Amino acid sequence: MGDVKQSRRERAQETRRRMVMAAYRRFIEDGYSATPMDVIAKDAGVAVQTLYFTFRTKGDLLQAAYEYAVEGPVPVPPHLSDWWRAAEEAPDVETAMRLFIDGTMAVFERAAPLVWTVLGDENARKSYEYNDGLRRAGYERAITFLAGKHPLREGLSDTRARDILLVVLGPQLYNQFTRDLGWTSEEVATWSTTTLLEQLFGVSPDGTRR
Repeated sequence: MGDVKQSRRERAQETRRRMVMAAYRRFIEDGYSATPMDVIAKDAGVAVQTLYFTFRTKGDLLQAAYEYAVEGPVPVPPHLSDWWRAAEEAPDVETAMRLFIDGTMAVFERAAPLVWTVLGDENARKSYEYNDGLRRAGYERAITFLAGKHPLREGLSDTRARDILLVVLGPQLYNQFTRDLGWTSEEVATWSTTTLLEQLFGVSPDGTRR
């Protein structure tokens, strides 16, 4: 009986995963408002009633797509991930910043295309603002542990430091570099590391004070 229940649970999880992935792809390709639920259901190989039974609303499905984009195939919130923990435990701010940015780039590779398509969609605005609020809270946490390794530049408050981090290490700028200007994710990571170390802490990537 236990194996049967486990099998049913695994099948349900796999069905849910297919629906989320179908929505994620369609929202990126066609936009949120322009994507009907029945198209997502067809892509996922389920009845539209199953889609509504699982997610209730299209907004709930968008949130599930956001969570996949941020947390990855094996759901782990960024602040509980191995790369975040490694950045927190790094011996110096230069190493911590590199690790933090490299981990964020991996998130942006999934999340930035979704943000790109929903950013100007008023029907998706509530979901975007909610998830950007989570990013803001996460970056506040990041500023706290980074500033514990090296003081912020003189006169720079924690709030202003967070604001700089939000803009420089944001999905919009990542999209502009990679989508519009042809930069690689690695090139964006290198530029972001150099820029943020200088702007937040007044140091170069090799630890030299500027």
